[in-house]
Amino acid sequence: MFRRRKNINDIFGDFDAIFGQFESMFGGMPNDSKNEKGNDELGDWTKETYSSPDGSIYITNFVRTNSSHGTNKSFGLNALKKKLQMAIEDENFEEAVKLRDEIKNYETNQDSINKLEFELKKSIEEQNFEKSIEIRDELKKLKS
Repeated sequence: MFRRRKNINDIFGDFDAIFGQFESMFGGMPNDSKNEKGNDELGDWTKETYSSPDGSIYITNFVRTNSSHGTNKSFGLNALKKKLQMAIEDENFEEAVKLRDEIKNYETNQDSINKLEFELKKSIEEQNFEKSIEIRDELKKLKS
């Protein structure tokens, strides 16, 4: 009816049992590993691959980090759609709603944005920086 509480040595024994399974799978702790890092329009990523000494078992850990704090607007419509798809696959529906609204806003304002970006480029070439600042501010409003 009552179970005896485990002492600290029993707990360490449990840990050894868990990690012993890992060691037996690899014939010891894995020592052959590859690490890769990179980034793309969806954010930074790291990939670690461990293999057993005989090469029969591989374990890969892939981690992607993305910053959704203001970076979405700089990547364009395709990147926003990719981020939306990832949010849906991850069942992060709050982020998906934000991205959906951002995509709608982007598509609605795209003509105005293109026109203002052309005007901004022209005003910079003409070195009319006061006008450039005004256009930049209008672009920020449309893209937000």
